[in-house]
Amino acid sequence: MLLTQAQAALGPVETALVKTVGQNSQEQLATLEKLVNINSGSTNPAGVIAVGEVLKPEFEALGFEVKWHALPAEMRHAGSLVATRPDGSGKKILLIGHLDTVFSPASRFQRFIRSGDKASGPGVIDDKGGVVTLLHALKALHAEGLLKRSNIVVVLTGDEEQSAKPTSISRKALMDAAEGAEVALEFEFSLADDSAVVARRGIGEWLLRSSGTSAHSSTIFSPKVGVGAVFELAHMLDTMRTQLADIPGLTFNPGLIMGGSELEEDAENGRGTVTGRKTVVAQTALAHGDLRFIDGAQMASTQARMRGIVANSLAGAHSTIEFKDGIPAMADTAANRALLQQYHEVSEALGYGPVRAVPPTARGAADISFVADKIKANLAGLGPAGTGAHTESETIWLDSLPKATSRAAILIYRLLQD
Repeated sequence: MLLTQAQAALGPVETALVKTVGQNSQEQLATLEKLVNINSGSTNPAGVIAVGEVLKPEFEALGFEVKWHALPAEMRHAGSLVATRPDGSGKKILLIGHLDTVFSPASRFQRFIRSGDKASGPGVIDDKGGVVTLLHALKALHAEGLLKRSNIVVVLTGDEEQSAKPTSISRKALMDAAEGAEVALEFEFSLADDSAVVARRGIGEWLLRSSGTSAHSSTIFSPKVGVGAVFELAHMLDTMRTQLADIPGLTFNPGLIMGGSELEEDAENGRGTVTGRKTVVAQTALAHGDLRFIDGAQMASTQARMRGIVANSLAGAHSTIEFKDGIPAMADTAANRALLQQYHEVSEALGYGPVRAVPPTARGAADISFVADKIKANLAGLGPAGTGAHTESETIWLDSLPKATSRAAILIYRLLQD
């Protein structure tokens, strides 16, 4: 049973775990700073591997066997760090985090900076804060001799923020590690000290291309020229907005738009080049966006409706749309809710107060969704809290780090006892 009887207070072993977490807090913060100061943007595999090399001996010191699962060179992304217990038996618990960030080596945002009870830096919560939470929860368990013969597997992926395609290859190490697991705990950041995640929306991407007739701007809207590529693209996007924007749980966002006489997108680096003149009707236009959905059925129906919209072009123009799979949805299940209840009881016993489930619309997609349908009980968002993820104001609330670590250590301990 995942759901245990509520405990009003911590037991002696659990009290010792909390003490160890506190004693190691400065070491934990130093490790976080070290990791944050290594650029590990998803498209910087050398940096991602460097972060993994810092962590590898840390896990080995706890009795884990650690292997780097590399991806084929042509995928141009780092692989995954996988740590297993050679003596593991009993209930298998999968712990998930990621080594990469959204910040490339060219970003201005590169260093860990502490300011009072907060610190900022690339990946400080997403997900290097989560990684050190996971690591130091295991360190506390190891200090009390509680990892012996435990069947714990740690997977730290190297490109969660921008997964290499196909994901059947880039997520193979994670999916293999999930085989036989009864519980998965994911250490993405939390939105607040009192929140965790029992369901995540899935995410995919779409690419809308529009074409028109290049001509002098004075002839736009004429029967011979038509509306041009930019008006065609704008029409398609606004029709999608009016027809799809109010569907519960669904969002779609055109994050990049280009239009003119010629264009070239550099999707991997989130940029592009466009040429055109104000006196020339645009010949080509492009919108590249994401699609977030509650489940596979909603994804399929939305894609069908978007294709239907794109099939109805304006005069003198033409559009096409293509879709790429990203990360599947993680369903809200009774077992996930039971695991949340157990986590809530840990928090109450620690004196941290209740923990609530945040709605899936409040969170992004994550790697746990690739394996959630294989595992009975899943809980996500167990890392520290902060603000500004994916922006140059990414910040961790430092007092949330030992809280998250103590919660995780005790939850894992209780799961091992079930």
